[in-house]
Amino acid sequence: MVTLLEGEATDRIEALSDGLFAIVLTLLVLQFQIPDVPADRAAELPAALADQQPLLFSYLLSFAVVGIYWIIHHNLFQRIDRHDRGLLYLNLCFLLSISFLPFPTELLGIYGTRFAWTLYAINLAMVGLALAGVWWYACWRDLTDVSIDRRTGRLVALRELITPAVFLCSIGVAAVNLTAAFFTPLLILPLQSLWNRYYHTPAD
Repeated sequence: MVTLLEGEATDRIEALSDGLFAIVLTLLVLQFQIPDVPADRAAELPAALADQQPLLFSYLLSFAVVGIYWIIHHNLFQRIDRHDRGLLYLNLCFLLSISFLPFPTELLGIYGTRFAWTLYAINLAMVGLALAGVWWYACWRDLTDVSIDRRTGRLVALRELITPAVFLCSIGVAAVNLTAAFFTPLLILPLQSLWNRYYHTPAD
């Protein structure tokens, strides 16, 4: 039975992951609803749509972050060429954290409170930590290709902690200024770029 959960390929892991990413990206848009505006009062429609601006913000942010995580997941699995039982379970934990995201996204879009942001930020931090765990385990178990040595594996794992660190820091920012917390994720891309400039690795 153990041999059935070990192998030289990761095609099924990637296929399952891609399918779940597609579902999550689709579910994110389902938080929007057609405004309940009678046809004879169509002039009220722009104002009703404007009320959904917070939903639009949370949707765009979540879509961007999930898209980035899909790209990262794809890039990492270009370097992971074997699997075992532990990697399967860890990838399922990563997918679990991704699949929960539509709920705090809608919660944030509707309420926009510090509590909603905290739940949202914790969810995205868990996504990043789970993905870092997948990569760290793959390196520890020598499931990666020969281009990934121990030093490279550690550098990539540390780089994957940038995004969850930013979202965890945003919780503290929200305690001081909720509006500023909404823009904290914009730090992720420049921090990633700065890291890549100084620590370019074969997994980039």
